[in-house]
Amino acid sequence: MRDKRDAIVDYSKLVYEKGWVANHEGNLSTRISENQYLATPTSFSKRDVTERDLIVVDKEGALVRGFRKPFSEFALHKIVYQSRPDVGAVIHAHPPHSTALSIVGLGLERPILCEQVVSIGPTVPLVPFAIPKTDFFTAALIPYLEKFDVLILENHGVISCGVNLEQAFLRMEYCESLAKIQTIASPLGSIRYLTWDEIQPLLDSRKKAGLGPESRGLSREYSYGYLR
Repeated sequence: MRDKRDAIVDYSKLVYEKGWVANHEGNLSTRISENQYLATPTSFSKRDVTERDLIVVDKEGALVRGFRKPFSEFALHKIVYQSRPDVGAVIHAHPPHSTALSIVGLGLERPILCEQVVSIGPTVPLVPFAIPKTDFFTAALIPYLEKFDVLILENHGVISCGVNLEQAFLRMEYCESLAKIQTIASPLGSIRYLTWDEIQPLLDSRKKAGLGPESRGLSREYSYGYLR
């Protein structure tokens, strides 16, 4: 538990230092038991989070321990944990380049780097906009969660997940790096995306590393067939 408390404080500050949140934006959580989660509180800058400020919430987002209030968008985290038993941590933030793509209706639909395919998969899809804190919003995520570890949310930033906070953070960091590279490249000329034949051996490496939907038993055709 101590390691998880240290991690959530450290990554809260990193999210702030990276410029992925402003004001009271963003939230982080990590699973500590089957039905309880350690999380950052609402109305609190990620720059200022300390161990004393952390809260424990149950699977409905109700406060179990701590003196600060739970954040109102816990349902966003809850749907990830419910859909993905392998997930141990969730981060939601507004990294600028990825969020800029989201507000013009773009995701990272086609791969541009080999490392991308292995690390986070060939696609970071755009989840269509729905009003936050509604059933429509959480329902919109469900079709994507089985296949993807990072999602760009239309007009709402990015959500990433992983076995722990480090992995969730690194996945969001890489999504933001790819969004920045694509944004820089777009005015320079036509982007060369990786082809399906080029992607397939990289997907083999991804599966071998224990990453992605294939490593969880989904077929490649189901997971990536839309890229053909």
